[in-house]
Amino acid sequence: MVKVCSQDYPTENEEKYAEYFGKFSYPLSPFQKHALEAIVEGHHVLVTAHTGSGKTLPAEFALQHFVGKGKKVIYTSPIKALSNQKYYEFTKKYPDISFGLLTGDIKTNPDADVLIMTTEILMNYLFICNNEVTEKTQVGLQFNIDIQNDLGCVVFDEVHYINDKERGQVWEKTILMLPPQIQMVMLSATIDNPEGFAEWCERGSCGLEGSKCVYLASTNHRVVPLSHYGFLTTTEAIFKAVRDKETQKMIRETTNTLIPLQDHKGSFQELGYRNIIKIKDMLDVNRVDMKRKHVLNQLALFLRDREMLPAIAFVFSRKHVELCAKDITIPLLEDDSKVGYNVRRECEQIVRKLPNYQEYLELPEYNQVVGLLEKGIGIHHSGMIPILREIVELMISKKYIKMLFATESFAIGLDCPIRTAIFTSLTKFDGNGERYLMAHEYTQMAGRAGRRGIDTVGYVVHCNNLFRPPSLTDYKVTLGGVPQKLVSKFHISYGLILNLLKNGQTSDFHKFSEKSMIHDQIHKSIDDASAGLNDISQKIYNKRQTIEHSKTPMEVCEKYIAAENRFKMTVNKKKKEAEREMDTIKNEYRTLMEDVQRIRELTELDKDYARQLNSIEYMEQFIKEQTDKVLNIMVDNGIIEQVDRDYQLSYAGVLAGNIAEVHPIPLTKLIMDNAYFAEFSSKQLVGLFSCFTDIKIPSDQRCSVPRIDDYDLNNLINNLAGFYKKLEYAESDNDVNTGIRYENALVYDMIDYSMQWCECTTEEECKYFIQNVISEKEISIGDFTKAMMKIVTVTKELMNICEISGAIDLLYKLNQIEGMVLKYVLTSQSLYV
Repeated sequence: MVKVCSQDYPTENEEKYAEYFGKFSYPLSPFQKHALEAIVEGHHVLVTAHTGSGKTLPAEFALQHFVGKGKKVIYTSPIKALSNQKYYEFTKKYPDISFGLLTGDIKTNPDADVLIMTTEILMNYLFICNNEVTEKTQVGLQFNIDIQNDLGCVVFDEVHYINDKERGQVWEKTILMLPPQIQMVMLSATIDNPEGFAEWCERGSCGLEGSKCVYLASTNHRVVPLSHYGFLTTTEAIFKAVRDKETQKMIRETTNTLIPLQDHKGSFQELGYRNIIKIKDMLDVNRVDMKRKHVLNQLALFLRDREMLPAIAFVFSRKHVELCAKDITIPLLEDDSKVGYNVRRECEQIVRKLPNYQEYLELPEYNQVVGLLEKGIGIHHSGMIPILREIVELMISKKYIKMLFATESFAIGLDCPIRTAIFTSLTKFDGNGERYLMAHEYTQMAGRAGRRGIDTVGYVVHCNNLFRPPSLTDYKVTLGGVPQKLVSKFHISYGLILNLLKNGQTSDFHKFSEKSMIHDQIHKSIDDASAGLNDISQKIYNKRQTIEHSKTPMEVCEKYIAAENRFKMTVNKKKKEAEREMDTIKNEYRTLMEDVQRIRELTELDKDYARQLNSIEYMEQFIKEQTDKVLNIMVDNGIIEQVDRDYQLSYAGVLAGNIAEVHPIPLTKLIMDNAYFAEFSSKQLVGLFSCFTDIKIPSDQRCSVPRIDDYDLNNLINNLAGFYKKLEYAESDNDVNTGIRYENALVYDMIDYSMQWCECTTEEECKYFIQNVISEKEISIGDFTKAMMKIVTVTKELMNICEISGAIDLLYKLNQIEGMVLKYVLTSQSLYV
């Protein structure tokens, strides 16, 4: 049973756990004490708290606690950048503990006491290791731990990622696969109904109730409270347009200052909102156009003069991140600061740890980043190459950066001690269109403000000149809305079936899915629908009781309804006859129409009852029916075989079970239909694999079909697209959602570029390609790096297939690929490792 911890910690327990609490040099918050108690007593703990509240402390305690007991710990994070940073942070902080890092791109010290990894790597390992590990199943494993005996704890950092649309199911499956004796330490932002999630976690691990309880240690208290403000600036132009002295006074009092929007207690300030609207309208009416550069510099000046730096400005466009940073011209560093003189030298010293450091030092992007750092300005977005992002992160940790311009991704766990968070907009593009930030998105970013132990308050400032304020209601919801609601993202996918078969399961696959959160949510819907069914049933009973006491006999009412139906459906003579019959009955029975109406209402209630009953039956069978449909598609495609009531992997299925990075079925079929790519070179395979890269290409420049001169490769890619289309139709026809996105699933824009990149052999050729060729389609060097690393990941999965199948020729070709695409500054290197 979930233990919902109180907001205070019981004084009678203080002495019992004093030796654990005393390990820290500062007093612990009640939720931290509850979390430590859970860990010591052998239970799970779910910690929900705001950013900056100290929720990482229980995780760090768990590392020391379990390693001290001779057990290993796995620390999972949602993104590679956070894994890298945690590895760097922990190795510095705990020199007596050995740490390993596994992200897919990087593998270091896999036998360490604590392994830091992405959640996907742990999930894939659990699916394999829960069955007998053979030589074939060991192929491709990144580490090897005796989960049952050696692993003490798994830390899930940012576990609210279980709500992520694309990857959330990974967390569900991982929690379901963990053996019941393994303790879980789950760190989350504030979420809606955390008790429900904790209850599911308690049941989830191998479906065994009662083995461990989950402590729910929550806090809504922010150690450093946040105050939210608007900020407007203007120029003298407005005072030439507005001559009224009182209005001018109001403008001067409202601009170039902080306008309260929400206080630290969460109370929205309507007066501040209305003042912002009033000034904005005045600027618009008088056509006073405020340039972004002027606005940002005025805000930077204001923050600098009031000692409200360092600050992070969230910009929801990678291109605009760099433009905004370049807009800042006022000096941000203190007069006696040595940063401007030392930062270039320090950056060079950091980069020199890389074997090809000279190539980085000559990059225009490197010099741009360092040039900004010399002014105390940083930029951070996913379009940058990882090394440059890490340089910026390291400069933040050294407190060299006064203003950081970053995209939303920076809010995901990365350490950034700042005083002020700035919003240049309250809308973002979500793939479908512009929308307002959801409350939990805003809270995650705003929560970066306020340094524990340094600041007494954190400031959140909205740059209102740069965007049209939302309506009053929308503004309130964004700033103070409810936490995000966890909704299961679990899908019965091809990968799930393949993993379960690899794990030794041959039937009843739906039973695994019935332990997921989606099962709980379906049953909640069934309970609600059943309550609705009971309500309809009662209404039917009441209506029948009323009809029994009607003055008009039932057979007369039915006769009238039949005549009315004939009247509606016939013409001419028969229509007239029906009308006369209706009139005759109406004239004879005065209450006829009231009584007929009751019968009609009963008929509708009967229909509602049938619909509700069908809905309940559909929901009750949903998981099993979805599973059966997915199994049928896999049988039809030769991936699995049915023997009596059991299923087993076909040879194609054994191969497909090694593919997780992309859709396993089309690629497997393509390999087998083309004799393990016997007629294709390594370079052509790079072109093929480039179709799996999720490169960001402007929609007006995106290729809808492959356009390459290589006839054989063109046919191969079209065959791949055909397999995708066939499966898309199969899922649509069967009303199945496996979680796979088919729209724009294959990208054709990178085929030629990736093959050209393979041909670059000298530093000069690589430099020219990076600075000139890929810029045609506005592809950033960071995106191109990610694309090449994706190609390498797909390549490694196919190498596992070659080892299983003995495809020596293909293995030789695949072995060439990593060196062909990861070169120059396009590498998997990290400054943290």
